[in-house]
Amino acid sequence: MDNKAIRKTICVTLDLNDINGEVEQLFIAENENDKREIVKKLLSIPDHFNDEFDYKIISNKLQFTHYLSSTNLQAENLHKSAIAFARNGDLDKAISYWNKAIELNANDPHYFFNLGVAYFELKRYLDAIDALTRTLAICPVYFKANLILGIAYLKIRKFENAKKHIERSLLENKNNPMAYLNLGAISSILKDYKTGITMFEKAISLAPQEPGAYMGLGKIYLILGDTTKANYYFKKVIEYDKKGNLANYAKRLISTQQSETNIGKAIDLPNGTNPETYYSEGYRNYIIGNFENAIKFYQKYLAIKSDDDYVWYALGEAQLRAGKPELAVESFKRAAKLSPSKGLYFKELGIAFEKLKYYEKAIISMKKASELGKSDSITHTIWGKALFELGRYLEAKEQLEISLKSNKNNLMAKYYLALTLLKTKEIEDAIYYFEEVTKSKIETPLKESAEMELKKLAQ
Repeated sequence: MDNKAIRKTICVTLDLNDINGEVEQLFIAENENDKREIVKKLLSIPDHFNDEFDYKIISNKLQFTHYLSSTNLQAENLHKSAIAFARNGDLDKAISYWNKAIELNANDPHYFFNLGVAYFELKRYLDAIDALTRTLAICPVYFKANLILGIAYLKIRKFENAKKHIERSLLENKNNPMAYLNLGAISSILKDYKTGITMFEKAISLAPQEPGAYMGLGKIYLILGDTTKANYYFKKVIEYDKKGNLANYAKRLISTQQSETNIGKAIDLPNGTNPETYYSEGYRNYIIGNFENAIKFYQKYLAIKSDDDYVWYALGEAQLRAGKPELAVESFKRAAKLSPSKGLYFKELGIAFEKLKYYEKAIISMKKASELGKSDSITHTIWGKALFELGRYLEAKEQLEISLKSNKNNLMAKYYLALTLLKTKEIEDAIYYFEEVTKSKIETPLKESAEMELKKLAQ
């Protein structure tokens, strides 16, 4: 039986006004070959895509068609089964079927795209990035992949890559509020507040009841010291957030109005002050780096509401940043006692223990954090480092390798894995990871330490 089907196509329609570049060249090109080259350049189509696309220009629109390889019917059936599993919430099974489909036909971007989305839903961001990158390698105009890929890069804090892909996704859908919401978040993180405000406002114009955009604007104006505007947007979050998570956060951030000159100073609020105001002032001081003041305000809040696990956690974070890990330990313990199902609290407790060189306790905390779902790269790095310090090298190696599977750019994990490999006599692998650290563009003391280790090995 023939296992081939008709050739599939992917079609997109783009507004010429939205395309950056010398679009006018399309109208003055002398022949069809020149036009095709111009289209490829405008849409960033690699040179090897020669006979795999067609296009038309109609009413200032570019209609672009990408022709895929012939379809494998068995792979298509696996793809359909994977979609069914995904719709029923069985993402692991769906992933298995998409991988099987890819084994039969590695030239269909739909398989990689859906695989990437499934990985993204499971918070396996590096796997998502790999699948979505392969989607775009097959079909450069698969703009939906650009959006999810950009958000995945944002999740692992690769902001320039995130921005590039999200902006490219707007070529096909310039009215996607999710794109502007994430661009606003990127700008806010990079402290480009003017652009952040523009992006969040654009998101709101397209989705007037999107609480995340109002939260983004509120936090920017809080940082800028404009309490009136910040409160306005936080109240909008409370109004529109039906699930309540952001609303509860916004309630804590609403603050009494103060002059900009008071921000960051130790402010004596009158007796009877709403405890949420103390929290808001604590958070305000935390985000501008005045950790001592943040600690004072959080402590005033907790003197009134001592059963708030989140504020005990916030206090611990401020104490860690202020260089007081011994106090942070007690705060994280209180948070974990009040809410023992939150892995985040055990993770931060483990970080504090590690700073105090209480390695056994750090290991216990990180194991508990992992069991409660906080099994990220940092968790396994601190876990592995603590095992290394205790001389438990094989266990340390296992945890550090898990860390790098989650985030292959984790320099601390690479450095301590290299140290561990030295102890297990795997010298070539140790050299490889030390060199990986030294090649990093990020300035960190780990680079100097790795260089020193390499010099020792070269002697």
